[in-house]
Amino acid sequence: DIYKTHKRKKESVPLDIIVMFERFNRVLSLTVLASVLLVSVDAFSAASKKIVVTGASGYLGREIVNTLLNEEGDEEILSTPEVICLVRGSRVEEEKLYWGSKSSTIKVMPYDMLDGGTSIKNALSSVFNDDGKEVRDDASDIECCILHVASVFSLCDDHETMAHDNVKGAKDLMNAVANLSANQKDQVRVILTSSMAGVRAGGQIPLNGKYYTHKDWNVESQLGASWGASYQWSKAASEKVAWDIAKESGIQFTSLNPAFIFGPPSNRESSASFSIETVSKWITGESPVQSRLCVDVRDVARAHVLASQTDKTVNERIIISREARISSEIIAEELKKLAIELGIGDPDKIHPDTAFDGGLIKIGDREVACDERMVDLLDGFKCRPVEETMRDMAKVLLEIDRVADEA
Repeated sequence: DIYKTHKRKKESVPLDIIVMFERFNRVLSLTVLASVLLVSVDAFSAASKKIVVTGASGYLGREIVNTLLNEEGDEEILSTPEVICLVRGSRVEEEKLYWGSKSSTIKVMPYDMLDGGTSIKNALSSVFNDDGKEVRDDASDIECCILHVASVFSLCDDHETMAHDNVKGAKDLMNAVANLSANQKDQVRVILTSSMAGVRAGGQIPLNGKYYTHKDWNVESQLGASWGASYQWSKAASEKVAWDIAKESGIQFTSLNPAFIFGPPSNRESSASFSIETVSKWITGESPVQSRLCVDVRDVARAHVLASQTDKTVNERIIISREARISSEIIAEELKKLAIELGIGDPDKIHPDTAFDGGLIKIGDREVACDERMVDLLDGFKCRPVEETMRDMAKVLLEIDRVADEA
């Protein structure tokens, strides 16, 4: 009142009154902010968050679940939700033992992506069945995010069947969500693990003539041409059918398109993947070190978790990758240094592929534009350097080899 009186009479306000007024305004602002935050926290806490991960025993799936558990205490990851790990029927008991020792918030259920959607329907019934009785239609207090990671990615002769299986798995999952009641469907989000294979085929010219973006689609890979072409076709076809069903049915949907995934496996005992086999051959000299557009498995996992925590990613297609390749010589040199440091293996056998120059977009040039969208849509997210990824991965694989040799 004193401040207002001075101002009204156009008199100079004493300094002590000005300071008092400014302090009052700051306290008032902080009080209002605290009230808003408390309301937001209460609203979030009121909902039961559940994450369903298909392919949870795989190279990427397992890393995603570990990230959800927040074992490193990262404050940017929100409180641990209930996680439903969907794995092959033959792996259920083994996975229960593995996760049972780590968290009480994990449930393991069987999953078969070729069963017409039965196993994903069972998982959704579990999501909306808190009390073990009837499945609830009123689901306003439940938030569910499905991370569809599962797909077939392995060398095989019948690659056309493999490709069709991948598409069927994505289609059946999306249809299972589409067939939920309106109330339940409103509480479900789907995040599909697609690939850079869905963005472009080898040698495909980018839409802008320079580099690939989230607007590019693989329109050149031919089903049946080769194993690689069939797999690439399947990733593009799976993503397209998922987008179509999401738009037709009003499903909250996001697709993540990682480049070739490398990085240390979170479970050294049972992890197996094409990536692990590839780097294992590099560090033993069985095959030359290659330059690939790539991303760390830990970063891809974190991107999935962050994408599930913000509405900004709904109806978005996000490439997860470094923007350029680094040379095979640089990678080979890093692997040699590590082998020497650890005293494991024969560093002289590690050799780079010097013939490949990157093809359409040369090694070192910008191959994909994704950094800005990752920062914007995933709250400042950035991928780690390739050198760090390769060193960390090779260290784990070399130590596994040493243990095997000593056994």
